[in-house]
Amino acid sequence: MLNSKAGRLPDQRLFFFIVTVFLTLFLFLYHDARAALADTGLSVGRDVIFGRDFANVFTGGQLVMQGKLPLLYDIEGYRAYQTALFEGAVREHNYSYSPVSFLYVWLFALLPYLWSYLLWIVVTGAAFIWAARPYLRTVGLPGWIAFLLPASIVNIWAGHYGFLFGALWLGAWRLLDSRPRLAGMLIGFMIVKPHLAVLMPFVLARRGARTAFFFAGLSVVCLIAVSIAFFGLTPWLTYLTSTASFQASLVDKIEAFFVTMMPTLAPVLFMAGLPEPLVWTAQTAVALSAFIALMRYLPEDTERAGFATAHATFLILPYAFIYDMTVLSVASILLLTQLGKEERPWRIAAAYLGLLLPLTTIFYGKAGIPIAPIIIALQFAMFLTGVSRFSARPAAPAALAEAH
Repeated sequence: MLNSKAGRLPDQRLFFFIVTVFLTLFLFLYHDARAALADTGLSVGRDVIFGRDFANVFTGGQLVMQGKLPLLYDIEGYRAYQTALFEGAVREHNYSYSPVSFLYVWLFALLPYLWSYLLWIVVTGAAFIWAARPYLRTVGLPGWIAFLLPASIVNIWAGHYGFLFGALWLGAWRLLDSRPRLAGMLIGFMIVKPHLAVLMPFVLARRGARTAFFFAGLSVVCLIAVSIAFFGLTPWLTYLTSTASFQASLVDKIEAFFVTMMPTLAPVLFMAGLPEPLVWTAQTAVALSAFIALMRYLPEDTERAGFATAHATFLILPYAFIYDMTVLSVASILLLTQLGKEERPWRIAAAYLGLLLPLTTIFYGKAGIPIAPIIIALQFAMFLTGVSRFSARPAAPAALAEAH
């Protein structure tokens, strides 16, 4: 039983969580693990290798180490290099991370691929567990549960940035009041995937978090300046123009498998068969509504505000993936510990479905059922309206507490 004085996961919800974990492990990791143990080399399928998108971190590191920076954002040149690097086992990938990533991806080119992938998962996973532990502890759950959340399992399968970005997000919001300078620096580091932090400047300004806002901006400026000093201005110009444009063009590629991994509104509606003008009208309307609601009803409680902002991000963006949902998975498990039996059924259902979403989004997409954004919107409403009450912040000094 997972319990503590702070709370517990009820028996039926614990059973549901265990079933969800095993289903996610089976559906996302079983095939790859079996293929990896067979005599297939790194390949786990057609044009796919074990660790999947980690191939881009590894390839990026190789190119930085070799001084072949122009190839990183040259889509055809990058694919040709990567095809040769993995002996044809990987195709149709591209490097989509900001030039700030050049400062560290070379570290993952120092080891053979599988060891490098393992290092990536262990280091970023440990950071995510560290950041999630204070939140989980407030509801009586151990920190290691964060590693078994559906989005975490999907991120292990995909070899992506979900752990790293989740650690930055949870750490920043936990420290925002007690250590605003460090919180701002963590937010600044999110520039590696800047679209996921698109709401941060607005929310920090709305909260009057001037110190965090300043240090976030300072961190971004310093990281950009250092990357330009080492690698030049050209990668940034290419990234902000052709690379960003190419990534945006992927939203309506409904014939591609990766689109089914998007729980965001635009790709979901494209897969449901709606015409393009209607899709973008709906996306714009939902994005504006979510932004206005967040700015108008942003919770005073810092951690709840962080989770509300995370949900709003997925409603506003047309481009995000299930492996990016690590913070939302933490939010779902927190809700499941706090909603009582007398709670409104839709809230309990939203918490269950939200926890399942990294597992079920692909199936919804293939079936053309546009339910993923609805589930995210329901949880967004729950965090805005104060259903969830907890605090993962360090205890305030007595003098400060008395002052408030």
